[in-house]
Amino acid sequence: MAAAMQSSDRKPVVSKRVVLAACLTIAVAAGLTLSLQMVDQPTFSEAWVRGLVGDLGVFGPLALIGLMVLAIVVSPIPSGPIAVAGGALYGTLWGGAITVAGALLGALIAFGSARYLGADWVRQSQNPVLRYIARPRSQFALMLIVFASRLIPFISFDLVSYGAGITCLTFGRFALATALGVIPICFALAAMGAGMANGGANWMWIVGLGGAVTLTPIIGKWIWDKTHTRH
Repeated sequence: MAAAMQSSDRKPVVSKRVVLAACLTIAVAAGLTLSLQMVDQPTFSEAWVRGLVGDLGVFGPLALIGLMVLAIVVSPIPSGPIAVAGGALYGTLWGGAITVAGALLGALIAFGSARYLGADWVRQSQNPVLRYIARPRSQFALMLIVFASRLIPFISFDLVSYGAGITCLTFGRFALATALGVIPICFALAAMGAGMANGGANWMWIVGLGGAVTLTPIIGKWIWDKTHTRH
């Protein structure tokens, strides 16, 4: 009994502040290093990504995944040009699959970071907004919110991932909702990149898919409201 109490009183080997400081240091160092790799193209533009990753040979897919993770975890970095470059380099199928893997991994890292570093702080916070976000809710409703947000281009992917980490949504359900949401977007952007690399994208198909993806959550909510109003 005494041994159990002593083990529970032990401080963690690495504090959360140390973890946060290490993550910020790595992110800044990675950003500076990447910025110095190519100075003739705007950093994180499609051409910049294609030039950087294309020179890495068999390690290119891993670098593309790493760039997608960095774009998700570090909010100001755009992820769209990375996905387009993936399609230009590896085609719609493999480029889409690689960018899906990177986007999902980045979202899980952001979600896990918020859960690990912020959950306890949010529980103790008196801020009404944070308390509202963190209060218990239906897992299905939270999954639906995450899924729908992935389909709407103007909603911040990064902010949703971090915000979901301080809710009661489970890790597995967050991963499933995110995966279902990012697959159509990533493959659409990869198709755009592949079309550009082959001499021209099918813009009508891309715009049509983008419109359908954007309207999906709106139509879903309308059906949900109509169904529940009748009952």
